[in-house]
Amino acid sequence: MSQMILPGTYIDVLSEGLIAPGQVTVGNVGVVGTASKGQINTPVLLSSYNDALAIFGSYDAIVKKDEVPPKQPPTLNAKALTLTRALELVFSFGATTVYAMRVASPKDVIPVVDIDAKKTAGWATVTLAAADGTWTTLLAASPGAWGNNINCTIKSSPEAVRTYQETLNVPQDGGSLTDFKLTYAAKKDSPRNRVLVRSVAGGINPVVVGPRPNPDDKKMHVAIDGQALKFDAALTAGDKIDATYAVDGLFELTLTAGQSVETYLVQNAKMLAADISNPDSTSSLVTIVTGDKSAEPPKEVKVTFTGGANGEDFSLYDDAQTYEPLLDVDAHIIVAAGQDDKQAGAGLDQHCQKASTDEFKRDRIAVVGSSRATGTPADRTGFINTLVGNTLASDRVIFIAPGIVATSSAPDDLKFNPITLPGAYAAAAIAGKLAATAPHISLTNKPVAVIGLEVTFKNAQLEELVQNRVTALELNEGFRVLRGQTTDTGAFREITTRRIVDYAKYGVRSASAPFIGLLNNDRVRSALRASINSFLQSMLDGEMLVGYGIEVTATREQQIRGIVQVTITLQPVFSINFIQVTMILS
Repeated sequence: MSQMILPGTYIDVLSEGLIAPGQVTVGNVGVVGTASKGQINTPVLLSSYNDALAIFGSYDAIVKKDEVPPKQPPTLNAKALTLTRALELVFSFGATTVYAMRVASPKDVIPVVDIDAKKTAGWATVTLAAADGTWTTLLAASPGAWGNNINCTIKSSPEAVRTYQETLNVPQDGGSLTDFKLTYAAKKDSPRNRVLVRSVAGGINPVVVGPRPNPDDKKMHVAIDGQALKFDAALTAGDKIDATYAVDGLFELTLTAGQSVETYLVQNAKMLAADISNPDSTSSLVTIVTGDKSAEPPKEVKVTFTGGANGEDFSLYDDAQTYEPLLDVDAHIIVAAGQDDKQAGAGLDQHCQKASTDEFKRDRIAVVGSSRATGTPADRTGFINTLVGNTLASDRVIFIAPGIVATSSAPDDLKFNPITLPGAYAAAAIAGKLAATAPHISLTNKPVAVIGLEVTFKNAQLEELVQNRVTALELNEGFRVLRGQTTDTGAFREITTRRIVDYAKYGVRSASAPFIGLLNNDRVRSALRASINSFLQSMLDGEMLVGYGIEVTATREQQIRGIVQVTITLQPVFSINFIQVTMILS
């Protein structure tokens, strides 16, 4: 508020009444699994399956090697890569915003440049030699077998010349004021060689490159000989030297991996390291560790990277720590790619419960699927008993069964298509469908666009599954979700109830956050109530609620403590699961 000293009009604008809640969603998917490339333990935002292929690579064959067609269902490879296959299903069933995270064995990211450790952890590498030592070591940009497809060629390019620019500082601590060292050896007497001196006192002084022709020449001259830059007159401490010079004696280093090609013209490994790490054009294929002879020229060579491994042995899906990086992203539906309820159920539940606390404010649910069906088509008793005896009981976990029939684009799988996948992959499909569905719309009786089901349950079996918290898929005028439910036996048995409440929590936070730090008085509390009310009214208009109530209060003690008490009563909408018909005949 302005101090009113001089006569005039003073205006204060109180804008709290214009604060409105932001847009919220509960439809972002998070997928965790193994892949052939990509950074480890780092969630990556994807908007299409093509993004997934570019970043994480194609999936490999899921059918066990040496399996002979037409065996159906074929034996599956327990160590097949899971992430990209699950992402294909997630995007195919409607998801548009997905956070994907690659995991691998060993699970830890190597945080420092430790070549031996990275080789052990699955990075493909190649070591390039100078005449009498190591010139440099190149590592694939991420661990994985994809790096074994990178080819490296080094050949001399005697006719090539590149121009390099750099700025040198004239020392202020008593160093030489005439002799300086360039980063790279310059081509002598090249017309590209130019030097300017920016004076600490202001102004730019051009410098003649070459010897002084006669004593009467008043201009400053500089001699360039290799890396040596020698002025014929002392500069002033604090001046800056802008040197542009030609570099020759170059080698052409070419990296190829599939359709990707990167070419570098370099004088030595230090120049290569600068080019590969250039923030404006960072290499997408490799990182570099220079060797003890990095300043020398390399030997000509043609070589292929080796040692890349996918880390497909990863098995810590039941450890909540595996999903910790996802706490930093807004993912609301979590899937452990290719993992069944026993492999990932408990870990996902722990993660979702932790993420949904007020500390992290990342309310989310997990979708897990069943293991491979056992028994014969005529007798699935053992499989049914396994499903009925599941140990999942959480308002934030959905359990899907059975598996689905889908096609695989892996070359070695083509002769087996379509392939029966376990419920662990059905979970990815349902997660994608859930992401494309509004929070209040139930999955119950919704069609599922799959080729077929792993098992066709009978009515008695379906009843038993529903009673034991399984979201079962059935054959009924196509393939459908029998009933969309969580594994909870309490208030949040319906998936819609859980998602509506989570949506309301996100919205109330969005409506309330701008008021933090404002005055705790009647005017601001009224504005807060109006902001929250506008969000809840939008939920009512969108048929997520059938009614709601809201109170915003603060006692004097609460005001002193900085607290506003908001009490909200929600009446979420429910879907029709049963239709009771009474026929009266007359």
